[in-house]
Amino acid sequence: MNIREKLLELGIYVPEAAHRYRAGKGCLIWLPAEGDDGPALFQMPVTREQYEGMMAAGLLGDRGWYVAHPYAAPTAAG
Repeated sequence: MNIREKLLELGIYVPEAAHRYRAGKGCLIWLPAEGDDGPALFQMPVTREQYEGMMAAGLLGDRGWYVAHPYAAPTAAG
């Protein structure tokens, strides 16, 4: 399973042209491929449940995520 599939499992639409994303204030910012200096494809609002689901799945962070990368569940804090 890759990150795109996990997002879809959480009920979050992933545009075909999007290759990566980062979290914004109450939204996801879909970005084009690496090296494409164009603007963001678009911003998609997310619900609280979607946001919390992404947090629980370890799919949020300030560095952004690539949708084609393999999904790895977060490890439990010891």
